[in-house]
Amino acid sequence: MDAAKVEERFREIDEQGYTILRNAIEPELVALLRDTIRRLQKELDVKPRGNRSEGVASLRIYNLLAKHPVFQKMALHDAVLPLVEKVLDEECLLSGMTAIDIGPGERLQGLHSDEIAMTVPRPHIALMCTSLWALTDFTPANGGTWIVPGSHRFDREPGRGDAAKAFAVDMPAGSVLVIHGSLWHSGGKNQTADEWRLGVNVQYCQGYVRQQQNPYLGLTREVLATFPERLLRLCGFTLYRGIMGHVDGAAPGEFVLGRERFQERAYDETRFERDQTGEDRG
Repeated sequence: MDAAKVEERFREIDEQGYTILRNAIEPELVALLRDTIRRLQKELDVKPRGNRSEGVASLRIYNLLAKHPVFQKMALHDAVLPLVEKVLDEECLLSGMTAIDIGPGERLQGLHSDEIAMTVPRPHIALMCTSLWALTDFTPANGGTWIVPGSHRFDREPGRGDAAKAFAVDMPAGSVLVIHGSLWHSGGKNQTADEWRLGVNVQYCQGYVRQQQNPYLGLTREVLATFPERLLRLCGFTLYRGIMGHVDGAAPGEFVLGRERFQERAYDETRFERDQTGEDRG
């Protein structure tokens, strides 16, 4: 995604709270992700969790980066990440990755924002940005995500009766819905007889916000050793703004992967000089 396209999509998110990147993901990757998730469902014996938020007829798999290397491609995909960085910050974090397979008979999840747990008066800048990857077609009938355009600017979370303001997203497999963290949305109800709607929520947050899924305990040293530098940064193994997240003045990645890969130090004066001059903070 070039700079002009990123700016155009960013304006859409700023104005209406969402944008749809239609057919943004290469079909080969979509098929591989879909097949991998369906295989993991069987291997892990995934069952519906049986509550309103997670669904009574839906299959969820959390912490995907720990489950298979192919999911690394999602967090870093160049059709999505540059836009997320524009909405949040280049030092944003990966907040979580969840596969959600909505089955026949699933009811409406209920409108909410992904920032519902954050005690910051609304409206405010995006503290989170969620990309919802369609690995099968999303339709109003099979559980396509419901959204309320413009709700990221509302001064409250949704209440009873607000569902009337929502509509279901319709987008083909390979598309990505990118939303402002304050946007009201909901998993849709699946009214089909035998059609499953498979998507993955790849969520990001500001570097100073606590991640929903804990990468420090959820990812082993062996898994982390396979990550490229950018993904390690997204998972929070470096320092935010050269300060936040250190352990005795060192980046947490040093304690996981050693000083050979991590020599970042808190309060590094050269880092602050780069920030002041506007040079690359990487």
